[in-house]
Amino acid sequence: MSGKFRLAQISDTHVRADDGGSAALQLRRAMTQAAEYGADVILLTGDLVNDAREDEYVALAEAISNPPAPLYLMPGNHDDRGLLRRFFSQHAYLPREGALHFTIENFPVRIVALDDIVPGETHGLLRRSGAEWLESALSVERTKPTIVALHHPPFLTHDLLFDTIGLLDAEEFATVVARHRQVLRVICGHHHRVAIGQAAHAPVIVAPSSSWTYGLAMDPGQQIAPKTAEQPGWMLHAWTDHGGMASHFIGL
Repeated sequence: MSGKFRLAQISDTHVRADDGGSAALQLRRAMTQAAEYGADVILLTGDLVNDAREDEYVALAEAISNPPAPLYLMPGNHDDRGLLRRFFSQHAYLPREGALHFTIENFPVRIVALDDIVPGETHGLLRRSGAEWLESALSVERTKPTIVALHHPPFLTHDLLFDTIGLLDAEEFATVVARHRQVLRVICGHHHRVAIGQAAHAPVIVAPSSSWTYGLAMDPGQQIAPKTAEQPGWMLHAWTDHGGMASHFIGL
């Protein structure tokens, strides 16, 4: 197996059926760039559509119908598990019931994808069931380089809004990760901007949205979640067996 691996992480695509195809076009542009960078895997880390509507999943399915690399879908707080199962039944890695946890194997880097959404809510929760699944999934292979992916940031970003709607039991998440030194990165989305944090020993990379960027509100009186002119984009996570892992923002 090759000693290199490239993961294209595209997040918060918010595909709509009433925006003239703008969000879907951004997603396709990101996939085209992922191909240019030789991505081995494309992972969409949640908020795939904007309002969890059937017509939006139809538009999403069309947008990703011919991916340039194996493509995997994770839910975010704007998604509906049942509709994901129905419209993407060919994605056999998605469990037929319960949370949409899965792993991506057969690459030099293992990806453990955690479904942390709470139906009807904006925040994320690991819960005991998620912690047990994560512990079990990471225990299967303790020596292989691993990326853990989820939707909500598992650390405090110091944003007045997003710290109330992130992963609310992040300490439990970090406790599980701490037992598994093979976890090289934790990746997530939700915040619509690049941010870097920490979960136990592992750096956490928050991907931007491919559709729009939110600014920061760190102090009282600042506007909450303002849309900014900052460039949307995606993250490229590159690993080699001799150089470890690096993560890069790619603008759209």
